[in-house]
Amino acid sequence: MLHDAIQVGHFGIHKTVARAQNRLYWVNHKDEITKWVQNCIVCNSFKQPPRKAKSKMKQYNVGAPMERVALDIIGPLPIAYKNNKYALIVTDYFTKWVEGFPMPDMETTTIVYNLVNHFFCRFGIPCQMHSDQGRQFESGLFKELCSKLKIDQTRTTSFSNGLVERYNRTLENTISKYISKNQRDWYEQLPWALMAYNSSEHETTKFSSVCIC
Repeated sequence: MLHDAIQVGHFGIHKTVARAQNRLYWVNHKDEITKWVQNCIVCNSFKQPPRKAKSKMKQYNVGAPMERVALDIIGPLPIAYKNNKYALIVTDYFTKWVEGFPMPDMETTTIVYNLVNHFFCRFGIPCQMHSDQGRQFESGLFKELCSKLKIDQTRTTSFSNGLVERYNRTLENTISKYISKNQRDWYEQLPWALMAYNSSEHETTKFSSVCIC
């Protein structure tokens, strides 16, 4: 329940220890958890060498939830239910809360539909939306959305949005540990991966996104 269960995401030693300390206590729990995670067959099968940073990640200071959210797209993935093969990822800079929305394509109309009907209606309108310079985020429709809702739109160069790239890797890695061999059930595993991530402690804040929200 602390490491292998679908709702906790097969995370590493730090997050697993933090989750355990919030719920339980037993003698030598850190040593036992460390040994368990290090010997986890699933985790070892997906273990990758450390990535070398391309450049130093820029810090962006925010003071409240929904002050700034980052947008990115994962995919193409194996075609799943309703022909979904992409996922729109929205990350709040302050709480580190992550939302993911399966999509059949990555056209601007699809992105706007998901933002309005699945994100804005639940969390409200952010002050700022940050993305790369993909054509979807440069289109007239997307600019019109930002203008009408008075959202400040900021952009970064492609592949340099460090915060979202890091979270996307974590989500993809978490999903991959639970999907079937044909990989077409990623659509079903995405909510569990989001739950596991949002309820786990962040090393920087020492709180989970659930606690901060």
